[in-house]
Amino acid sequence: MLFDFLRKKDDIIKEVEHPVTHTGADGMPVEDVFTIKGRGTVVTGRVEGTIMMNDQARILRGDAVIAQTRITGIEAFHKTLDMAEDGDNAGLLLEGITRDDVQRGDYIEII
Repeated sequence: MLFDFLRKKDDIIKEVEHPVTHTGADGMPVEDVFTIKGRGTVVTGRVEGTIMMNDQARILRGDAVIAQTRITGIEAFHKTLDMAEDGDNAGLLLEGITRDDVQRGDYIEII
């Protein structure tokens, strides 16, 4: 009975597709967005590849480029870093980006 349910669950519950498509380049899916008074907009997520200070980046939403920016700060576990590597949970400070420019599910792609 349990195995019958597990087989049928795929028909009942559809897998949610991630809304972002990207090229597999270094970057980070956005999990949350914050505004830090006096600093700017910070996005958090799990890093894919390598992200370094002053890297040029673009914000992707689906196949559309929303904005272009520069990484001006990286922080992980309350430590300021020069670089974040694959698997790190990090916050990225984005230059010239407001809270309304980026949202959960966007992708920060390093260019």
